[in-house]
Amino acid sequence: MSSSWEQDIRAREEENRVAFLVADLATLDRLWTDDFLVNSPANLVNEKRRTMALLEAGRIRHTSLESEIERMVRHGDVVVVMGSDRVVDPPDGTVTHRRFTNLWRLEGGAWRCFARHASAIRQEPAPRAPVAAGAGAKSAR
Repeated sequence: MSSSWEQDIRAREEENRVAFLVADLATLDRLWTDDFLVNSPANLVNEKRRTMALLEAGRIRHTSLESEIERMVRHGDVVVVMGSDRVVDPPDGTVTHRRFTNLWRLEGGAWRCFARHASAIRQEPAPRAPVAAGAGAKSAR
């Protein structure tokens, strides 16, 4: 059975995942500390303000974001979350598999994310839609 802090962190991870997917800046502002940093898969380190501006402008956008937490470890008021995620990006539907680490800190009774690192490990082209029978076939006359 998982402890209450593990349940809290899993809930915050899910809240963060959904808010990031829909660019819910108010929720992200609440979940991320003011000194939040992300080492992004684009090989850039961005602070909270820059990351939120990129989300607001649509420069960071995923049509799908699935994550799997593989390990959580608590060190006092800090929790390390490690796992993998899979994102689908517009406009072509490229699928990127990544490894991630999120760092959460207990502040005023609430867990807030203060750092994230995500590294792309593999990309796949978008799955091709099946071609319907007879599609593209020329009629014989």
